[in-house]
Amino acid sequence: MEMRNIGDIIVFKIPEEMELTNAQDIKRFVYENSFDKGLKKVILDFSETKYIDSTGLGTMVALHKQALMNAGAVVFLKLDSNIKNLLKMTALDRILNIYDNEREAIEFLNK
Repeated sequence: MEMRNIGDIIVFKIPEEMELTNAQDIKRFVYENSFDKGLKKVILDFSETKYIDSTGLGTMVALHKQALMNAGAVVFLKLDSNIKNLLKMTALDRILNIYDNEREAIEFLNK
């Protein structure tokens, strides 16, 4: 999984699918390379992600919760319309920080 820094923000590029076979690995990778190192501002870039199952949704919620526990935030960036609809159906769109534009995501994390 690719990652890059923008100042004190770390950006992770999520793979094409986030589901049962890889969701735990994604979560572990994000934890080890951000929260475990004291970084509090995380962007998860879903621009290449086309499929998420319930395990993937659980991972999104777990990452969001962990960031809040660390007095930080996670932004979910560039979600596919099907994934956005899934988040709407589960009402997670009201809880998660969802942005389509990286500049707006960075502004949110820096306020």
